[in-house]
Amino acid sequence: MLIYVDADACAVKKETVQVARKYNIEVIMVSSICHISKEDGYSRYLIVDNGDQSVDMTIINRVNKNDLVVTDDYGLASMVLMKKSFCISSRGLIFNLENIDRLMMQRYIGQQIRKGGGRTKGPSKHKSEDDLHFIQGLDKLIREAQYNPTE
Repeated sequence: MLIYVDADACAVKKETVQVARKYNIEVIMVSSICHISKEDGYSRYLIVDNGDQSVDMTIINRVNKNDLVVTDDYGLASMVLMKKSFCISSRGLIFNLENIDRLMMQRYIGQQIRKGGGRTKGPSKHKSEDDLHFIQGLDKLIREAQYNPTE
């Protein structure tokens, strides 16, 4: 099992490494050349070009069955699930086949509203309680992946 992090705008890199160390799981931070961050001494870093969807495509081309991905991108989460991998958001939302269709529909509706000139509300500011939800969710997801791998 590997943990891939959509690292361009990830608010929980430190927390991901904290949980991964507990289980001795390798973390791979994938970011574009424009979002390089300071290395943490634990993770492996993959730097990709700044093209549209470069980070997402790198992750989806590398992720294998039962790997884990940290992302807030519903489209990437949907593709990860189709590869029988696990996926969690930076706020601790565990993506699964039961909730991804609804989330993708919400994204589509928001896009249509904005396309028509309307406005939609963005995500709220990331809070410390979101970090706690993430740590708990990631811990739960790792245990689930280790003891109940996808078929």
